[in-house]
Amino acid sequence: MRNYTIEIDGQREFYSRIGVDPDLSHNTDGVDKGNLYEHKLNIDNINKVLFQAVKYASRIRERGEKLPANLILNDLNKEVCYIFQAQDLLSEIEKIYFGAASKGNDTFVTTAIYTTIDYSKSQGLAELLNYVNSENFVKYHIDRNNILGLSRQFYKHNQSKDAFIKGESAEIRNPNILADRVYPYTKSDNLEFGNIMDCLNPQLLQREQGAYYTPIPYVRKMHEMLFKAINEIPNGMDYVIIDRCAGVGNLQENLPDEILEHCIMSTIEPNEYMILRYKFGDKGVVVVPETDALAYDIIPASHNEQGVADDYIREKVNDKNCAVILMENPPFSDAGSGAVQNTGKKDNLWKKSFVIQEMKKEIKGVATNELANLFIWSGFKKYLTKPQDSYILYSPTKYWRNQQLVNKQFADGFLCNRKEFHDKKEMQASAMGCIWWRNIDDNRAEQLTLTPYDIVSSELKIAAKDVVLRKAHKMLSAAYDLRKFDDDKDNGVLFESNGCEFANDGRQIRTRGIYNTNIIGYLVADSFLIDRKHIELIRGVLYRGNGFYLRADNFIEKLPLFVAAAFPYSDYWYTTDTYSKSYDGRGKHLQDREFLKRCLIYTALTPKNKCRSLQGSDNRFYKNELCFDKDDTLASIELQKFINNGFILNDYEETLLKYWKDVLFEARKTQEYKNMPSAWRLGFWQIKEEINIKIEQGLNRKGEPNFVYKYPTLNTEVLKLEKAIKRYYNDFLTKLVFKYELVK
Repeated sequence: MRNYTIEIDGQREFYSRIGVDPDLSHNTDGVDKGNLYEHKLNIDNINKVLFQAVKYASRIRERGEKLPANLILNDLNKEVCYIFQAQDLLSEIEKIYFGAASKGNDTFVTTAIYTTIDYSKSQGLAELLNYVNSENFVKYHIDRNNILGLSRQFYKHNQSKDAFIKGESAEIRNPNILADRVYPYTKSDNLEFGNIMDCLNPQLLQREQGAYYTPIPYVRKMHEMLFKAINEIPNGMDYVIIDRCAGVGNLQENLPDEILEHCIMSTIEPNEYMILRYKFGDKGVVVVPETDALAYDIIPASHNEQGVADDYIREKVNDKNCAVILMENPPFSDAGSGAVQNTGKKDNLWKKSFVIQEMKKEIKGVATNELANLFIWSGFKKYLTKPQDSYILYSPTKYWRNQQLVNKQFADGFLCNRKEFHDKKEMQASAMGCIWWRNIDDNRAEQLTLTPYDIVSSELKIAAKDVVLRKAHKMLSAAYDLRKFDDDKDNGVLFESNGCEFANDGRQIRTRGIYNTNIIGYLVADSFLIDRKHIELIRGVLYRGNGFYLRADNFIEKLPLFVAAAFPYSDYWYTTDTYSKSYDGRGKHLQDREFLKRCLIYTALTPKNKCRSLQGSDNRFYKNELCFDKDDTLASIELQKFINNGFILNDYEETLLKYWKDVLFEARKTQEYKNMPSAWRLGFWQIKEEINIKIEQGLNRKGEPNFVYKYPTLNTEVLKLEKAIKRYYNDFLTKLVFKYELVK
């Protein structure tokens, strides 16, 4: 009789005594030759310990490894082994288990026969050594749960996928390399593996699945916050770390085993599910089967298939003595897009899900258009129920800045470059937050300060000084001019976003074309977002709407909305997607006439103003009034009024107007200008599009047509003005749009 108090001490002495150096990987107590060992200081319930060994054996089968014939349960202090034959337990071993192997084993019962050996005496030790030195293995059946593991084992010897799985001579049907571990696969076809075939490609394990890849340097930084969150959990309180969109488990990479034991990972993608099982199934991790990742604890039992994992999650969420940490990088998809970002699928079934219907009862507007927001909303609503709970979240920060989805206590966070998460050719660099939120209400915070990090040589480097994020509450649309006039006519033409008349080619029309002589433009400055999709300034109504009419009597007061929407796209990723358009200043900018003058100058000279002069299909002449072509445009008249009222043009504005005259001078030399009606007034955009054109001139090195600017001198002046007007915004408007909270 021994007196071990620490299990590992007993294990080491036991292995030394029998001369074994076992494989301790995959969280087992040891595998060697034809034996799987499970040690306990004392075994009071043989079936309970056996079930733990069965779970480990199940994982060995999933990984496609050789299944030891003997399951040896060792009572270290009594020096007694109970030896079961894996063959007798094969039906149990071929099941799939969720959760830590050491948990939930009390109710297991079996009628399998076992051998008892007391190895405290030499005779018993000799009998035990006969098992210890045996190299017998048990064959098991092939199914979708172990096909990935078997492919990994096969590809160590043969890199041909066809040789592994295709045809009657395939390895799975006539085992050769795997003959020591599997029975032949006898089903008439391979349909069982149909939706996971991509997993079975050689060398594919497994960021190549198209999963939304979170770069490891950012993951390491995220883990620092995770460790802090765990440390804040009171002593004696259990915890789980839930990731409902785990993909192939990037967020869990390199976590210590003692933390992985608390992780619950989920994915709705069969390929990803198989990979998660392969990578993490032996770490004591609960991996939810491939059902709706958004279903758990949101959809009632009648709407969802219930399984062990579901019950386990509910138990932990409802356990008052268990903290829940959500750690996620939710997939992106919006209602205007056909694809879900981390899967490439075009199903977007989430738009019809129970979850979105529940969310829409509380949340209105565009926030419900984005799949990531369903995860965020449901996370706080259904998973985080205690003040000790928290959410560590990767996502663009608009969910906090202007969608008001999260009003919780900020604990920590940083900014990362979204381009690092994707194929760099396809994704624009922009700021993405990784923020740790405590589940404690905080409606007072109006700004957050985050440090931006770049990835340089696989390490994180601070990219710039800290970035301040500010909440925005009111959209610019609060200041739209929605007046209707008695003489408004609803037979005006519609316009494209490039300023031309709308080509009625089947696209959805969302508004009517209103005509009035006092309408000089149509301005779109909707949404909080600063991007190319939410800014338009054209001569008449945009076919898809979302804007308002600029009227001659008050357009000067409305141009600041355009200027705010035209906020420059940043050259630096860490200030892209960190600002919002806003009307939180509630019109205080209207008292600053100098600012209004600057907005007029910028509007008349920027190519973002796409007003054109044109003859409409309704036989009406649409004159561009928002340019400085001649003195008779409204823009020219209003600028002269400012000057007459004592508003002096500064040196840079004088230079801008000179550059504009240089562009006009060159444009007026061209045949294209001379062919235009004399009543037309041209803005910078129309000159760029209709006069500063390219023509074909010879062939390039590839033998393709070579295009050059028809008027090099004009193009030179265009580029000069374009650069100057950008600088004007930076130097003379940026501070003011922030001051008046038109941008936050």
